[in-house]
Order: sequence, then structure tokens, then C-alpha cells
Amino acid sequence: MLKTTTFLVDTSTLIAFILALAGGIAFGVIGFTISRVVAPPKPMPLKNERFDCGNIPTKQGRGKLTMQYFAYLVVFLAVEPVFIYSFLLLMDAHQAFFATSTLFGAILLILVPPLIFGLDAARKVRLWEMREEKKK
Repeated sequence: MLKTTTFLVDTSTLIAFILALAGGIAFGVIGFTISRVVAPPKPMPLKNERFDCGNIPTKQGRGKLTMQYFAYLVVFLAVEPVFIYSFLLLMDAHQAFFATSTLFGAILLILVPPLIFGLDAARKVRLWEMREEKKK
């Protein structure tokens, strides 16, 4: 006879998880709001200038600093946990398939937005290069 397992969650555990998730989201939203109120973004040409140790540059720089691998780092950090959790899923799938599949699906949903951002940023790698404007 097949043994079936049910997905039971203790109510106090579920409440603690929801409170922790809501607290994390609230802290993020509050921090973002405070940063926008205290220092609203103002477009200034000086912000796009290249600086030498905090000082305005006096002569031509030696080279360019590119952030071309940033997008690939984001993609790696979004894809790697999926593989790690898939191995964990395989280890526990024979006991509680529905519970582990639900958790894995939730993890995938959380990691899809960073993956989409990373792939989109990888296509726009030229935007991450620092370009020097020619002086007249």
C-alpha cells in the first residue's frame, strides 16, 4: 500500500514566516522611500564626469573601467540557487513531493525577476562602459 504524505504547516510557523517576510519587505520599502526623500535624484552633468580619487581630472586617463561582467554576475547569482535547490529537491522528493515542489516553485518565482534583469543587462553591455567625451 502506498503511503501518502500531506503538507501540514503549523499555524505559528506560518505566521512567523509571513511576519518575517512582511517585515523584510517593509524595511526595504521604508529604506528606499527615505533615500528618495533625503537625497532625490537630480540630473547633473558633473555626476557623469570621471574623477581621479575624488578630484576633477587634470589630464587624460590611462584606461577605461568597464562593468561588462556585472550582468553575467547577476545571471550567475540568479541561476546558481536554482541548481542547488534542485539537488535538495531531488533528495527530499521521495518523501514529500508536493511540499518540496511547492517550495521549489516559489524559489523559482522569486529568482525569475533577477534573471530577467541580468539577461536584459547582458544584452546592453555597451551601456555599462565608461565613455570619455572629447573636449573641444
